[in-house]
Amino acid sequence: MSDQERERLEAENDRLRAIVEEQAALIEELRSRLDDLKSRLDKDSSNSSLPPSRDSTDRRARRAAERAEARATNKLLGKAARAPGKQKGTPGSTQPRREPDRIVVHAPETCTGCGASLSEAPVVGEAIRQVLEIPAPRLEVADHVVQRRRCVCGCETRGSFPPEATGPVCWGPRAKAVGAYLIGRQHLPLERAGETMAVLFDAPMGEGSLAGLLPEAAGVLGGFLGRVRTLLQRSPVVHADETSVRVKVGLGWVHTVASPQYTYLALHDKRGIDAIVDIGVLSDYTGTIVHDGLASYDCEELSAARHAQCGAHLVRSLDDLADHRSQTPWASAMKALLLGAKAASEEAAAAGLSSVPDAIAAPIAKRYNEILDQALAWLPAGGPPRRKHRGGWTNAEREAWNLATRLRRHEDQVLRLLVDTRVPFTNNEAERSFRMCKLHDKISGHFRSPAHAEAFLAVRSYLQTGAKHGRNALELLTRLWTPTGAWLPNVTGSDTS
Repeated sequence: MSDQERERLEAENDRLRAIVEEQAALIEELRSRLDDLKSRLDKDSSNSSLPPSRDSTDRRARRAAERAEARATNKLLGKAARAPGKQKGTPGSTQPRREPDRIVVHAPETCTGCGASLSEAPVVGEAIRQVLEIPAPRLEVADHVVQRRRCVCGCETRGSFPPEATGPVCWGPRAKAVGAYLIGRQHLPLERAGETMAVLFDAPMGEGSLAGLLPEAAGVLGGFLGRVRTLLQRSPVVHADETSVRVKVGLGWVHTVASPQYTYLALHDKRGIDAIVDIGVLSDYTGTIVHDGLASYDCEELSAARHAQCGAHLVRSLDDLADHRSQTPWASAMKALLLGAKAASEEAAAAGLSSVPDAIAAPIAKRYNEILDQALAWLPAGGPPRRKHRGGWTNAEREAWNLATRLRRHEDQVLRLLVDTRVPFTNNEAERSFRMCKLHDKISGHFRSPAHAEAFLAVRSYLQTGAKHGRNALELLTRLWTPTGAWLPNVTGSDTS
């Protein structure tokens, strides 16, 4: 073979080798992308932050199969299946008797034996059954007549209309409160709310009037919102979160700061720290903020506060990782440890302790770091490449590295509940605060304007805080259209009229 022929073959071989290497890299990238897409499809409410409503039909079928399997297992173990409804042995409850508004006596007229009249017969026994009934609605119409009277001195003095008489024909405080309740608490669309007012109360309120109720109510809630902001800033532990809602044709962000006693909801066009600073509740806050671990909270503006991360979110992420065989050991061990820390914190709180005893907390913290050492030791050396699907890292390894390094970097936040038993394991308090916002979005559709969204959130803050203090929603709303004004929670924490 000549030198020229050998050089040609070597060049051809180099070209083919380069093609093979390029194709191998492309195959690896495509395999990684395929794994990524499969991982996204496999995510549901059990292993991610997706709500149950986003679960696929397959996921719901799996849940039904899991329940059937659990019932079959219990049957084999001799455990009775849980029947629907009240369980045997649990205390029952019935409607309590109330003071009757009227008493109706049903006396027999004639004797069933001889047919004689019983009108003068003595009563020898009684049985009582109480019927609770809603009277037929009747719209009460009141004419307020303002008179002018002339004094003997010749001066004429005119009377004044009550505050609720704002026009020639207008709705009263309770009628407005009912309309606001249907929209702001029951989330009915305007058309259906108007129909409900007409059918139930014989008060056919127009859609325009209904649409203006929440902004009108929010206009007198300034003092209430200021009070709640002050009380939250004084609370030792608060929960913070954010979610999107549809406003006109775009998106807005609902931010919440909540505690077991108070709820504050606010609208902003951004999600991150700029919005948190603008809203201002957490500015200069020095207590503990429970959140989902969003990077926005890990910033200088909130450095005066202590932080705690939601354990439920971490558990779902660990469940997702545990589906990958290579990550199952450490993910399962970390999940068990976090749930153990939760139990230890709750037991210490039940015993009246402010923190978990060091004899219990220290082994938990030690085991926490041992598990993370194990997780990182099983991964390729060094950090993952900046771009996904490059460098030989699988998606499972990348997610494991991200989660393990996050858990190590924020160990104090994850285990905060060990040093302060007032800190709960989850951030459910914040998520419950704006759950109704998503429900309103689903039932009534998007908000017509930012002003309507802000009014809805102000009223929701009012109603949710009132509910936490045992206040009746309709009474709270009625106050907004009377001289009494908005209910205010007491600075010491108890409510006051």
